[in-house]
Amino acid sequence: MAQESGSDKSKAELRRQIASSREAVAHDLHGLGYELNFPLKVKKSFQRNTVYWVGGALAVGLLLALLRARTQKIYLSAAGKKVKSPDKNLLDAGMFLGALKLAAPLVQPIVMGYFAKKMAKKADQPRRR
Repeated sequence: MAQESGSDKSKAELRRQIASSREAVAHDLHGLGYELNFPLKVKKSFQRNTVYWVGGALAVGLLLALLRARTQKIYLSAAGKKVKSPDKNLLDAGMFLGALKLAAPLVQPIVMGYFAKKMAKKADQPRRR
């Protein structure tokens, strides 16, 4: 019940095709390994474009130095005393509301249980007139 393949290639021809396809796959795999070798690419890029790399590193270093050198703003009242900046108060309020929003689901069962017990005690006591 086996069917004939219909190809009239000899075993030697098939082996030669297999060997050539193996070589092609090995060549493609070697090329892929070269393309994915990022440390080698960076090293060669640095060797070819040293001026750009040094200039870029200098620019990044200068930018970081300028960002660190920013001075802090100090607000003074009319009497000459230190006051919080208006933005600081807004930031504090935002942080407080954010923390409250995160803590509310955790604290809600405790608070509800406390008030439920209080109400149950009041319901059990007889009314005075």
